[in-house]
Amino acid sequence: MIFDDSLRRFLTDKVEFFQENPDRLIISVEKGSLKWTGTSLSHRQQYQLLVEVDEWPERLDANSIIVPILDWYQKNQDPVPPTSPPPIEFESYILSNYTTTVVFTIKVEEIVQVSTDATGNYAFNTCTRPILHPPKPPHNPHK
Repeated sequence: MIFDDSLRRFLTDKVEFFQENPDRLIISVEKGSLKWTGTSLSHRQQYQLLVEVDEWPERLDANSIIVPILDWYQKNQDPVPPTSPPPIEFESYILSNYTTTVVFTIKVEEIVQVSTDATGNYAFNTCTRPILHPPKPPHNPHK
């Protein structure tokens, strides 16, 4: 699984609060499952990233977290069809008059391509973005 570390780096880079308070960003993986056809060892991993933001100051706009999460998601996952369930959910817990804990649940999918070399050792290649609908080559009317 590569998205937990990828999201941590992205949010730390984009959100100044996490640069100053890296211990306030807690990311874990939960509810994982595998899609596997059994025809090869390659498979898809589907799981949820649980992103907990502890003691977020009330004076800071929540969009300071939400927009970078959307940006990261857009760069790492296929577009979400309008009729699909939401891939990102959140809850907020007020800790005091000044801080809040916000928990985001982000559903992701990654592809793990597996091959073996001549000696039977496994080689893994994790795709950072599953391409569910590959683009069609441009039409060339002169062919």
